[in-house]
Amino acid sequence: MTPAAFKNEPLLTPEQLQSRLGEFLAAVEQFNDGYYFESHETLEDLWMVTPLPERDLFQAIIQIAAAFVHFTRGEYPGIIKLLDSALEKLRAFVPGCLGVDVTALIAGVEGARAEIAALGPERFTEWDEARAPKIHLTP
Repeated sequence: MTPAAFKNEPLLTPEQLQSRLGEFLAAVEQFNDGYYFESHETLEDLWMVTPLPERDLFQAIIQIAAAFVHFTRGEYPGIIKLLDSALEKLRAFVPGCLGVDVTALIAGVEGARAEIAALGPERFTEWDEARAPKIHLTP
């Protein structure tokens, strides 16, 4: 479906959102495996039709994934901006939402952001991507 087509899609009901959480879990798995671009793409289709407040959680995860896409492309300014935006959205979901341990995710994102920012635009590529945060799910 094209982005323009989403503009006319109705928002999901809570029941419909629950029935599509498999898409969310697939995006989480892609994210945790380091497939940030794919995670972003998988989650974006669901995000477009998800009502608030869950929509903001999905957008925050999309922004984190996009930040690490910027990292792999060597685009420093986008990393910091996207991580800051994501952190702002995530704070509304502490301690968790939809099974995501948001408290742990915030800690991981803050740590990665601080390390990347400390290296600065000249040295940020020295950061070890293996230190990227993971999305932990609670039972």
